[in-house]
Amino acid sequence: MNTWQMASRNLMRARRRSSITVLAMALALGIMIAYSGLFDGMMSGMKENAIMLDMGHIQIHAEGYRDTPSIYTRITDAEDITQNIIAKGYMASERLFANGLVAKGNSSAGVMLRGVDAEGEEAAMQLPGHVKNGKWLSKDDQHGVVLGFRLAKTLSAKIGDEIVFVSQAADGSMANDLYTVRGTLKSAGEMIDRSGLFMNIDAFRELMVIENGAHEIVVTIDEEKNLEEAVGNIKNMAKENEVLSWQEINPSLFEMLNASKSMMIPMIVITYIAIAIVILNAMLMAVFERIKEYGVMKALGMGPLGIFNMVVAETMLMAITATVLGLLLGISLSWYFQTYGIDLTSVAEGATFSGVAYNSIWKSKLTLESVLQPVIVLYIMVALAAIYPAVKAARLNPIEAIHHN
Repeated sequence: MNTWQMASRNLMRARRRSSITVLAMALALGIMIAYSGLFDGMMSGMKENAIMLDMGHIQIHAEGYRDTPSIYTRITDAEDITQNIIAKGYMASERLFANGLVAKGNSSAGVMLRGVDAEGEEAAMQLPGHVKNGKWLSKDDQHGVVLGFRLAKTLSAKIGDEIVFVSQAADGSMANDLYTVRGTLKSAGEMIDRSGLFMNIDAFRELMVIENGAHEIVVTIDEEKNLEEAVGNIKNMAKENEVLSWQEINPSLFEMLNASKSMMIPMIVITYIAIAIVILNAMLMAVFERIKEYGVMKALGMGPLGIFNMVVAETMLMAITATVLGLLLGISLSWYFQTYGIDLTSVAEGATFSGVAYNSIWKSKLTLESVLQPVIVLYIMVALAAIYPAVKAARLNPIEAIHHN
């Protein structure tokens, strides 16, 4: 009878204890796989929100604009640059910005007025599809505006309400006009939520007396793995203007997303330490119950290494069984959460982290890494938990073990 057969027989002799240990490992593994998928989904959702709702993959600005934003510092040939970028197969849209004051009735708030190409923004970004109430901008409605999530609440503004915007135009004159609320957004990030006021870029030019140019050109690409190549291509088309990837625009977010890949390991290890204690306890009980048996085996010629291997084999057989059950549980849970998600609308609507909005529906992201990482850590902890009982059994004195009471 080989080591694995003996280990299997020994586990079957203590079915209750073995079953409890296996189920504890399987439950821990399943929960960790599901949690790992949910964590990856949250990080992936934050990244997508930051890029596709606001930053884009790449931004172009006139030199010096990011250091000192000014209504006068513009990309003068923005239209030509945008058309060249689109011709290369990328998606791009022009933007103009101005600070001002918006009021409705007795309520008022400071805002960042954003003039955007309604159709270009719809092609390049996901924000136009992020409308909560009403509709996105239309070229046919030059006096229709869209408000950020919190700004709409501050003004108590509803679809069809009139608001007044006041600022100073580029020529020094007073810029003010009445606009109709066409739509309000879901949470899209702290800046957009609190102060985002969107209007058609042509209406912006007329209001702020700006004939041409843009403060920003936002660019999105099909696959992020081509980001470095896209940045190089766009730099060739942007002339003397500044071209930055989203990683350079928001380095803190980029570093946080990279760090998040290793943030799961401490959580998994802490959970598995508890499971390792259960395994250690179970195997020590098994060793103490079979001291006489180990003494007989040694007396018949089995060496310490054989005893050691047998105890380790028992532990690994439980881990293998637990892995099968844990994978079934964890992958099933991850698939469910990836398909349906967890609705956090009532508790997390408008919540942000580092200025980036969370998704109100928290969905999992089932990846090979989210499955393998908990499995690998489980086997490491199981192997460590098996060493002490195995060594203890291997070092038993056969004479003392046979006469043990």
